[in-house]
Amino acid sequence: MSFTRRAFIQRMAQIGGYSAAFSAMQALGLLPAAIASTLPQLPSDFGKGKKVVILGGGIAGLTSAYELRKAGFDCTILEARSRPGGRCWTVRNGSKVELTDGTTQECNWQSGYLNPGPARIPSIHTNLLGYCQELGVPLEVEVNTSRSALMQSPAVEGGKPIQQRQVVHDTRGYLAELLTKAINKHTLDDELSKEDLSLLRDFLSTFGDLNRDGKYTGTMRAGFVTPRGAGLAQYVIHKPLPFHDLLAADFTYGEFYEEQIDWQATMFQPIGGMDRIPYAFAKSLEPLIHYNCVVSEITTSDNNVTVAYDKGGEGHDKSAKTITADFCICTMPISVLCNTKNNFSPATKQAFIGMPMTALFKIAWESPRFWEKENNIYGGISFLNDDKINLVWYPTDKLFSPTGVLVAGFGSEREDTSGGAMGGAFIGKPTPFGALRTVEAKFEASRSAVEKLHPGKSQLLAKPIFVPWSRVPYSLGCFANIYLPSSQAPYAQLDEPQGRTYFAGDYISHLVGWQEGAILSAHHAIERIAKQIQA
Repeated sequence: MSFTRRAFIQRMAQIGGYSAAFSAMQALGLLPAAIASTLPQLPSDFGKGKKVVILGGGIAGLTSAYELRKAGFDCTILEARSRPGGRCWTVRNGSKVELTDGTTQECNWQSGYLNPGPARIPSIHTNLLGYCQELGVPLEVEVNTSRSALMQSPAVEGGKPIQQRQVVHDTRGYLAELLTKAINKHTLDDELSKEDLSLLRDFLSTFGDLNRDGKYTGTMRAGFVTPRGAGLAQYVIHKPLPFHDLLAADFTYGEFYEEQIDWQATMFQPIGGMDRIPYAFAKSLEPLIHYNCVVSEITTSDNNVTVAYDKGGEGHDKSAKTITADFCICTMPISVLCNTKNNFSPATKQAFIGMPMTALFKIAWESPRFWEKENNIYGGISFLNDDKINLVWYPTDKLFSPTGVLVAGFGSEREDTSGGAMGGAFIGKPTPFGALRTVEAKFEASRSAVEKLHPGKSQLLAKPIFVPWSRVPYSLGCFANIYLPSSQAPYAQLDEPQGRTYFAGDYISHLVGWQEGAILSAHHAIERIAKQIQA
């Protein structure tokens, strides 16, 4: 009796659960292979009798507990916050944004939300997508790019905002024309064969939408001054922007934004906010997660790990507690770890301050959806050549609804330097935005950016929320910059266990700042724990 593929997958699900069925579908080519996961396939009793304490209930910690429990380990998660997710956080009506300086912002938006941390899921982040499917987290497409979105620079059209389609296709047309001229002047004869030159000329004609003479005189791709209609009236396409102005404006950041590997279509988001993912994990792991538990000391050895922590909560006095386990997976941010008492090696302690933390921020406003009604912008990002606020990000959720949450400002308050983060304090030089002294000045810069792109509409912005990650408790920064030359040695050091303590988090991955990186680091920690037990 032969099995159909559907029957085989169903049988695998009955025997080994979703993970087995998911792996079977990948093996059959029905799903793309996961990104570089090292998660071992362990029997359900592999960790029987072994206790693991996991420090941090972000994506790395939740993933660690979720997979270790499948293998029979006794897991406990200690989370300092009163919620799961760490930086995977959604601010919506009723949320409070509390900062280390004592300030509190209360969100009272009618609808919509802000994801201050991760806000999109690339389709190539297959491990995260797999967990969303396994946990029943419904997803929708996140519109990361819209050709109707705008670009603005004082160097073009007197600062008038221009549709991205015009910038992109005028630039492409001019480049195609220049290369065609080079072919016609035989300047590439030594580089290409006659056949390849002919093929390239044909390609450039289509690529740049050139006329018969190889000239760029404008294209319908760039949009219309007078749109197409009925009757005898003729449409009019945009006159090409001057090539010099396009070069002087330097729109390259916006033009190539979507080309980065993790920002290419198609992208997704959970319906209702990114925190749907950690809450789905938490629902599955509910007995294992202990909230309001602030770690005060980590003592590791070759046999076990003891963690001291303060158990608190709203309306309750703090009480000092300890927990001892066979293993520890520490997912705490390095900006917090450097101020947490421990008996780690001097090299590891130095590594905590060896990778600079990024001081990213987001500012969001509630507003009527004027960008949809007047600009035909549905999702995507507009870009400005502005030293304070250089982008405005439009919501994808609940398109065509009366109001939405507009992100007007997403960047860094500090320049990336080779300096480190000492106790959460950022050494790098402030950016022009970071140099603004008050929150009111930051809000004004945000509002000004919207006004440049949408004249007369900034007055519609209301109820702003400002999230500076360098001042978010238990984070003290957004993510570690692992790509600096000075970060290579600290990165390698944190990949080494300290006794029975293993580090995990996106900073121990090459997808830093992404949930997929946190997941892969958790898989990596589990793999090393399994190898140690087997040894």
